[in-house]
Amino acid sequence: MRGTRLLLAALCLAAIFGMASTANAQLKFLGVGSSAIFNSVGVAAFNDLCIPSGGAAGCHHYTIKGSCGGVNCAQIVDSRGSGNIAPEGGNLIVVWNDAVSPAQIWAYLSVDTVVGNRAYFAVPRTQLQLNNLTAGQNLINANLFDDGAGNPVSDTAALPAAIVSAVQTAFTAAGSDIRAEDAKFATNRALTAYAAATLNGLGYNQATANCTPNATFPTLIGCSILSDIAGGAQAHPVQYNIKGKDPFNTTLSVPAYTQINIGAFPIVVYFNGTNAAGLGALDGASHPLFKNINHFTLASLVNGSIGRAGDLDVGLAGNSTALTTWLREPLSGTMNTFEFSVPRTIFYQTKFKTISSQETGVDMANPNTNPVHLTGPGGSLRRRGIGNGEVTNGVSGVGGVLNTADSVAYGFFSYGNVSKFTPASKIYYATLDGVDPVFALYGTNVFQGVTYTPGQLPQCNAPCPVPNGTSFPNLRNGSYKVWTIVRIITDKTGANLTNAQALVTAIQADVNGKVPDFVPYVCTSGAPKCTGEPGLQVFRSHYAIPAIAAAPHNGNTPTAEAGGDIDGAAFTKQADTDYFADTGKELVNYRD
Repeated sequence: MRGTRLLLAALCLAAIFGMASTANAQLKFLGVGSSAIFNSVGVAAFNDLCIPSGGAAGCHHYTIKGSCGGVNCAQIVDSRGSGNIAPEGGNLIVVWNDAVSPAQIWAYLSVDTVVGNRAYFAVPRTQLQLNNLTAGQNLINANLFDDGAGNPVSDTAALPAAIVSAVQTAFTAAGSDIRAEDAKFATNRALTAYAAATLNGLGYNQATANCTPNATFPTLIGCSILSDIAGGAQAHPVQYNIKGKDPFNTTLSVPAYTQINIGAFPIVVYFNGTNAAGLGALDGASHPLFKNINHFTLASLVNGSIGRAGDLDVGLAGNSTALTTWLREPLSGTMNTFEFSVPRTIFYQTKFKTISSQETGVDMANPNTNPVHLTGPGGSLRRRGIGNGEVTNGVSGVGGVLNTADSVAYGFFSYGNVSKFTPASKIYYATLDGVDPVFALYGTNVFQGVTYTPGQLPQCNAPCPVPNGTSFPNLRNGSYKVWTIVRIITDKTGANLTNAQALVTAIQADVNGKVPDFVPYVCTSGAPKCTGEPGLQVFRSHYAIPAIAAAPHNGNTPTAEAGGDIDGAAFTKQADTDYFADTGKELVNYRD
């Protein structure tokens, strides 16, 4: 709700800091979802959309996260369910131009991917709510914002009251690191009765000692999914539809939508090497002995079958140090991509019906499963964090792979995500099946003229440009298999589509020159021959999801895509083109 106290506070702050009037502000973009594009949205909106439209004097940006006066500074409010749906807090970036009339605004709230999908698809659509805002927190490096003359730009101290009012409205788009069909599948899986034999239902809708679904809407609002870190966040599974009628408001239809692919991010395995007797053991050249993990071993680690250091790599053979494995929650796009790229894919056998999952053993009827704190072989632990930040960096210096000796985690790679994984932190990465996720070859780690010890994560002293077509070479050539495409989901027609496409185009054009966090999905320069950035040349095959997706179609353009793809096999675009020319059909694989 837009409380009087909030507006008065914003007015006072605007007066104190001398903010210009922004009456009749025009909202160009209000997105919600994956944290993977938080920085990219803010930087592209400021540098490419705001500055050209009104000049440096009129362009400002503001970021904030966490708690303001005991409540979320910025949060999603879902009006469905008679007030029974808990708000979801996130990190907020607002960019605005008050030198034009009306003022123009672009904003984005980062939350779990599946929550972002729900926020967009809910009917009526959810809204952004701001509470007791404090001064801007500079969550994005000022060096990435260019005033048009090459000078860095820090956060403006406060949001003007008119901007505060204008952004507290319905979201216009979702940022998602899985397709809308897969996000809906993840929601259905979480809110389906626990199925121990298949784990196609995870039971977050069943009343147990560890799970309390909503009493009024028990099939639509599940129990809160808890973090195993003190002071950690919560995730809330809530139903929605991507077509047909809204499940809470069955007289209201879900509007038609489209998905705009931005680019591909690798998912990387990280580990804490601070214990020299455990995962921090070094070889004679002072390099980590733990260098590589194969898919089968990784699947066994996350499902709790193994848990000692010596289980991971032949270089650690005989090492009995107990490990801690950090897992993500079922509403995470990263979790779902990893789930169906590693444990579900590796262990599923049609003949023997062998099922594996990160959720193996996570039965809400058993102790230590919400939050997840499960013991395993040799005294090992599996623990859960909510959101990428908790799993990587923990909360207030506690938890996460950064603060837990002999721990292993996974997460999508971005330079912001690994910014605390400096050489001094002794947080390393491992190759997967011998393939490096970041560099061409493990051990040849040179970035921006700096040579890194094998296993060390490269650091970006922003900006950190790379030549077109060179980022993540093994993702580009298809040899690294665990990756995800981040996209914008928005209206199929109209102003929201136009504005979202303009932002995506700016993000793709910026990435190699600012912070090369992903491989752009499309050719961004030198078209039609793509003499510059060639774009992504691999894709995942699509498949139908019962009661969710239409007939699968990969296509050679994003508009031809349909169906899920997190469980899809990886093909090159050229292979699809050739197969279609030969057979008149798409390369499609059908899996579990």
